[in-house]
Amino acid sequence: MQQAAKMTRCIDSDKKPAENVELEWLVTSRPAADLSPQDMLRADRRYWGIETGFHLRLDVIAGEDRSRVSTPTSAFNLALIRRAVTSLAVYWIRRCKNKRQATMSGFYDFMAAKQQKKAFSLLTVSKSSWLP
Repeated sequence: MQQAAKMTRCIDSDKKPAENVELEWLVTSRPAADLSPQDMLRADRRYWGIETGFHLRLDVIAGEDRSRVSTPTSAFNLALIRRAVTSLAVYWIRRCKNKRQATMSGFYDFMAAKQQKKAFSLLTVSKSSWLP
């Protein structure tokens, strides 16, 4: 261990003042010359951006944590499918013209509206017509 940093975090807004203060320790094997305190903070924020973004979608929407598949090959295949669908959904959400439909549920509804033809086309063509 080369460095450690103590970070105090709280969520505060105009409507609701911070109630809970969290204490987090950041530990790294990189020396201070290679990783400044600001760089450590950026790395921590990147980590939580991924965790609350993609992983949250996998856990909540795709039910990854609830999966009871125990065969390693099956678990791997399901994980690949979940990540592919979630990635496509995020791509679709970012480009959705109707912001009220720009949700994971909206993506599922959009895919189901064409009796799975759009989903099937994702597997059978090199570039789907609905992806710009």
